Amino acid sequence: MDEREIYQRGLDEYGESPMALHWTDYRSMAIRFKNLVRDVNIEERSVLDAGCGMGDILPYLYTRADIFNYLGVDVNPGFIGIAKKRYEGHNFEVADPFDGNYPRRFDVVLSSGVMNTNVPGWEKKRKLMIKNLFDLAGETLAFNMAGGTRPWRHNSLIAYADADEVLDYCQSLARRVKIRTDYLPQDFTILMFK
Repeated sequence: MDEREIYQRGLDEYGESPMALHWTDYRSMAIRFKNLVRDVNIEERSVLDAGCGMGDILPYLYTRADIFNYLGVDVNPGFIGIAKKRYEGHNFEVADPFDGNYPRRFDVVLSSGVMNTNVPGWEKKRKLMIKNLFDLAGETLAFNMAGGTRPWRHNSLIAYADADEVLDYCQSLARRVKIRTDYLPQDFTILMFK
């Protein structure tokens, strides 16, 4: 089963709930979104939300800026349909920004919880996804992942990443990298700057 099928199954099973996106609950989702955007300059920037799900990061962006140009993209048409209803007036589209073929660049690229789907070869795929998103960013890429600085067991849906390994890889791509591990025990955020 690939990522599209996994997320479609979640949407079919849980509907418009964070669990459809493999979040435990609204609280953990909120903590991740808050920490993802905490150190990112959004004001008057173009922002790509890569793997936007139902667009629920938008309220957190408004805590950081009054004016920004947002585009949420996701491969799941069901999530995009929900996002368009929830956040009328914002732009959403069905697309894959992770494959290296996305035609636009943005000042800021955000991605929350997308790169941990437990599929064959996820470690190699994750590195390619990070590189492709960083290529789309004119200033900053910020993403979060399940995992941490000690090993975690994978479950059927989530592959927990080694934060040190991911940090080393990001430092090979970016001139400046920041990591945050202080908000949830099994999660970390990385910011990569051009």
